Amino acid sequence: MKKRNGKGFLLLLISFMIFLVVGCASEESIQGENGEGNNLETENDNENEASESENNNYNNENENDEEDLEPVTLLMMTHWDDGQFENRIKSHVEDKYPHITIEHIESKMDEIEEKVFAKGFQPDIIMTSVNDYYLDMDLLLDLNPLIESNDFDLDRIEPSILEYLEEMSNDGELNGLPYIRPEYALVYNKDIFDLFGAPYPEDNMTWDEVIDLAQEVTGERNGVQYRGLHAALPGVFEFMLSQVEDTYLVDPETHEPIIDESETFKLYLQRLEEIYRIPGNEMASAEGDERAVNLMRSGELAMAADRAFAGTYADTSSETGIEFDFVTYPIWGEEYGEYGPNEPGNGLVVTTTSEHPEEAFRVLTYLLGDEHQTWQASTGNLPAVITQDVRDAFLTDHDHYDLLEDKNLNAITDATAAPLPIKSQYENEILKETDYGEGLFNGEDINTIIRKLQDEAEGKAKDVLSK
Repeated sequence: MKKRNGKGFLLLLISFMIFLVVGCASEESIQGENGEGNNLETENDNENEASESENNNYNNENENDEEDLEPVTLLMMTHWDDGQFENRIKSHVEDKYPHITIEHIESKMDEIEEKVFAKGFQPDIIMTSVNDYYLDMDLLLDLNPLIESNDFDLDRIEPSILEYLEEMSNDGELNGLPYIRPEYALVYNKDIFDLFGAPYPEDNMTWDEVIDLAQEVTGERNGVQYRGLHAALPGVFEFMLSQVEDTYLVDPETHEPIIDESETFKLYLQRLEEIYRIPGNEMASAEGDERAVNLMRSGELAMAADRAFAGTYADTSSETGIEFDFVTYPIWGEEYGEYGPNEPGNGLVVTTTSEHPEEAFRVLTYLLGDEHQTWQASTGNLPAVITQDVRDAFLTDHDHYDLLEDKNLNAITDATAAPLPIKSQYENEILKETDYGEGLFNGEDINTIIRKLQDEAEGKAKDVLSK
């Protein structure tokens, strides 16, 4: 997929940065502003404590040559705060490579010009996925030459995300690699199923089967109203939509809204309508519900199709005794396939402005090696590699792993992620203010909701594309 060339922009940017570096020469250290990272990227980062791992690392260098390497300082940009970065990356990299000092600057993508470039900083590595914003700046280095010269094995990488990154990259290039990925499951409360005398969910159930089962475990018992199913938040966490490749709401070529043409989106709304019109299972408000994890922890929700939050449920069980387990996230089935949700997750790129691309790639190689990926898995982050031993380490260092080791964790770690569609670069902006949660809450006809969304998106598209 050929991207626009942003070299002109980059040259202006570098000139501006050099000017600012002179003016900012008195700054003594790099400090990222404290802020809140993207929810879709950070939910698992705060859930588990760091720990040590002694598994073998996948790498291609002779560690005996370490003493011959020249000292180098690299700057890495992430959406994490300094504490998270120290705990999850800096301490590991510097322990592995004494010749590397890795500094940190905190910024999200849409803040990079203000928090990074305007202060004269040039990151060597950025935690991000490949995207048009950075490609237009000509900021993402082609990793293929480094992959070849370092004999880096791409076959170890989760294929669905790797294929997406290849498609998103400049033509013939690979501009990024995955790092950790989100995890999903259908978690259920065994106690509620026992109370209603209903069968437990099973792996590979379809959405229709799960919705039918939710009706059996929704109702009042002993003065408590139990809800059967929570399917994340409409318009916020659209995990059901990310299970199928055909999820275009904006044409990727013309950038025109096509909401009213999408049978996939219509079926998605119909399923949400079925879920939240089960008597006793209604949404709390037009703005939606609390996150499913909070409702599950209260002991009044039977099933949640959401991020897995396995460590959080283990913590809750240790405090309350709630009996829980996991099965695979409900599938669409039939012509739509048997996939779980998919997102690019946290990825890693090397910048074209880096003066040390070889050392930056050395860091990427370590972070994607079995040693570090096993550690990440042990703390509750799904690894970006398909190595079975690495996946088997999932949550093994959790304080309450004794409550997790007999659970169906394979439903989380071994799910087949859906192919990621290559969407219009303007889709998020065009759909930003469209809202279907209120229509669902108020019981509007699905076709009416779709027509309103299409009209709103068309108006927004005119503004966006005119710029």
